[in-house]
Amino acid sequence: GAAAAAPRHETLAALREGYQHFDPRAYLQNNYLPPRADFSSEEFVVPWKLRCLAETFASGEIHGRTLIDVGSGPTIYQLLSACDHFEEIVATDYLAVNREELGRWVRGEPGTFDWSPFIQHVCKIEGRG
Repeated sequence: GAAAAAPRHETLAALREGYQHFDPRAYLQNNYLPPRADFSSEEFVVPWKLRCLAETFASGEIHGRTLIDVGSGPTIYQLLSACDHFEEIVATDYLAVNREELGRWVRGEPGTFDWSPFIQHVCKIEGRG
């Protein structure tokens, strides 16, 4: 027979518990360094995502005063092409560890993830110096 599904509150509690062990630095290293973040070709996922975001914002259809990024995680790459199209950008995340990681980057603390290759790549594909 089929196993009974866990009650919704137990499932949410297990999900919440799992997220308490989330390691933003490991996540960044696994997903935003080569090979995924190899900028030599758009066959790699990160430059492809950056190109899609650049083209979307370049269309001029998405703009406004405030952009709220819900579920930013410990990343900012998804916001780079939006900078010229919004006066204010707000990054949000459920996990304190992700908000803290972004805060350390904003303050320029040593040892934070280096987003400069992403920024340089976006500038290049947007035709900036």
